[in-house]
Amino acid sequence: MHKNQCFCLLLTIFCFISACREGEKEVKKDKIVSATVKIELSPKEKKGVELLEKCIEAHGGLNQWNSFSGLEYNLNDKGKLVYQITQLKDRRAYLKSKEYEVGFDGKVAWAVPNAKKVSGQSAAFYYNLDFYFIGLPFLLKDKGVNTVYAGEANVNGKNYESIKITFGNEVGLTPEDVYYLYIEPGSYILRILTYSISYFDKEAAKINSAKVYSSYEKVQGIMMPTKMENFEWDNEKQEMGKSKEHVRLFSDIRFIEEISDESIFEVPEGAVMEKLSE
Repeated sequence: MHKNQCFCLLLTIFCFISACREGEKEVKKDKIVSATVKIELSPKEKKGVELLEKCIEAHGGLNQWNSFSGLEYNLNDKGKLVYQITQLKDRRAYLKSKEYEVGFDGKVAWAVPNAKKVSGQSAAFYYNLDFYFIGLPFLLKDKGVNTVYAGEANVNGKNYESIKITFGNEVGLTPEDVYYLYIEPGSYILRILTYSISYFDKEAAKINSAKVYSSYEKVQGIMMPTKMENFEWDNEKQEMGKSKEHVRLFSDIRFIEEISDESIFEVPEGAVMEKLSE
């Protein structure tokens, strides 16, 4: 083969390899661009997210909340004391009173001897009920939570800023639930939560209850309510009525860096189980 022919052949191979490399770079570039595409938020969504973040920061900040692996407390429900502990990373839970034990091992909710004496007579409904309320606003940073600014509101003579919370279809057992958070201007502390519960009847679910958060205490850097009281709620008038005499009192609240015995979440022998997921 002549030198000129060899040179041409080598030049052709070089050009081919260079073209392939450029093609790979373009593919990689396309992948990087597609991976960094952000969903454009509407003005109301953006304002809602910003307000929620201010609320979370006022309560101690997400980094502080995420620095712990567990949360425990005693709940006084009309004179009945219930101990509750929740694993914050995967939401396994254990609850104990004199009358029952309830838990969630990550797949099934369980009760001993049964769930007849727990709220809703369902371990699946009850095991994280109070935890979710006391865990606000932090838990609203979970995946699948949608936040929209709902405007300024005057409730029984007091001014608030409000956000509406909805959930994606993949979130929990009741993605149809709707929450409204009423946040105190200036302090950005959560004061009122109105909500619908669709667990038992999705069609009839409506917002007719307001939960008032009060008696906050700072626990290990986190602002935690020690009292929640439910009131009647007129959603059209945005007005609270009389107390429903449903008061939850929280004491001995403590965040845990590492749960020493996680076997408490496991299903004990003889428990009645309710499956939540595959």
